[in-house]
Amino acid sequence: MAVALLAATAVSPVAAQQNQAALTATVPAGTHKTLRLRNLPKDAQIAVAVQATGRVVVTFLTESDFKRYPNPEEPVFTAPVERRLSFALVMPESGNYYVVFDNTKGTEERKVQMVIRAARGAAQVPAPANPSAPGAIVPPGPPPPTQPKAQQHDM
Repeated sequence: MAVALLAATAVSPVAAQQNQAALTATVPAGTHKTLRLRNLPKDAQIAVAVQATGRVVVTFLTESDFKRYPNPEEPVFTAPVERRLSFALVMPESGNYYVVFDNTKGTEERKVQMVIRAARGAAQVPAPANPSAPGAIVPPGPPPPTQPKAQQHDM
């Protein structure tokens, strides 16, 4: 059973500005949890940093692929997280996106912490986090200027 978590990270259509959200979630063994990112514009840049207490799979999906989960056709990004993972993406289309933390194959509960930053368009780059903050997880720098292709990693 998926639990939807809503984040207020939608990029404002008014001005080019950055938005940041942080999330801490517990993902019981045999389940997954989902974070919905509402109304992201095409070409928005997203920088994500994830920490987990053990292996979970993080998948970034468009709304149409989320409806097909756990069998999406073209995830924007998917990769296992053992302890830490950082990645950056450019949104291929406007709309809602979903970040899924999947522990369905796990035998133990996992705690996941995520920091996500969003900036509109190629001119804006998500600013780095304060690396001196205690326990800070730092999203990566700007994503590449081209739109990413779906990435599949063997698990």
